[in-house]
Amino acid sequence: MSIVEIRDHAVWIKHIRKNEGLKTVLTNLPAGALIELRIDGYRGMWKKMEDGTDGRPTPGIKGIGTARDHWHGLQEKRGDLVTIEFVASVL
Repeated sequence: MSIVEIRDHAVWIKHIRKNEGLKTVLTNLPAGALIELRIDGYRGMWKKMEDGTDGRPTPGIKGIGTARDHWHGLQEKRGDLVTIEFVASVL
């Protein structure tokens, strides 16, 4: 089972463990692409972060709508590990 550490208001790809395939999928998404994930049992939409001002990709995703609310609600548990699962690419 894949897990991710709660560290920030974004999910940083380097904090995903036990699923190199998911890390590769997220890394290869273009900026602004949408993906559906289940994190800590909650299914929601996530968006690949925009590239930096220097043009390099930002290696993270941010929740959209209720997924954002759920992830932000987990911030009181920073340092904990929660499950993360791929549901679908929306591109």
